[in-house]
Amino acid sequence: MPAASPRLPDPRYSVAREYCGYPTPRHVARFCGDWLGQSATRAGALAIARAHHAVRRARIDLAQAEADLALALARGA
Repeated sequence: MPAASPRLPDPRYSVAREYCGYPTPRHVARFCGDWLGQSATRAGALAIARAHHAVRRARIDLAQAEADLALALARGA
């Protein structure tokens, strides 16, 4: 996996030009090798990666908050 660009959230994300059904290569964003999306520009693909990171982080934070609440309720807080 390529090293993370300073503009990518972390090294698990990559943006590379790939042929993906268009006449010319497009900029493809991936997470752990999985397709996130494509854009005509590198900036667009970076935005896709950053948006994925934000949503993923929000889901993790929400899951942690739900677990904390469940634990507090179980303890009678």
